[in-house]
Amino acid sequence: MQNSVDIIIKIAGVIGIFIALLNYRNQVRIKRAELVKSLYEKFFENNIYKEVRVWLDYDHLHARLTVEEQQQREINEEKFTDFLNFFEFIGVLYTSKQLTFKLVYEVFDYYLKKIKVDADCKDWIDRYSFEKLKVLLKKV
Repeated sequence: MQNSVDIIIKIAGVIGIFIALLNYRNQVRIKRAELVKSLYEKFFENNIYKEVRVWLDYDHLHARLTVEEQQQREINEEKFTDFLNFFEFIGVLYTSKQLTFKLVYEVFDYYLKKIKVDADCKDWIDRYSFEKLKVLLKKV
């Protein structure tokens, strides 16, 4: 009788651990989905990065970064740096395993590809040491 009770307790313990692991895994998925949703909203629905997105979309980035008027060039450079800092942050989340590459790529593939091939982006990334973004771009 005691053996049966011990076996039942052990089985219940294993089942409990299994359920706890499944619950933890689901919670991690939910948190990642919330994080990706937040990043998506910040990047696409908020106007913070819209201007730089347009520069990349229509190949105007170089002209914006080399405009003759110094004050406007500095403003444009700051906007572009903020844009790259957004992707550097995503690189930090990726390298710290808070986000998977698959999730990042599914949402931001177009701009990651644009950044990777654009000469001004490459130069800026190298010049200002966007190291986590470099790691992310190697996977693209």
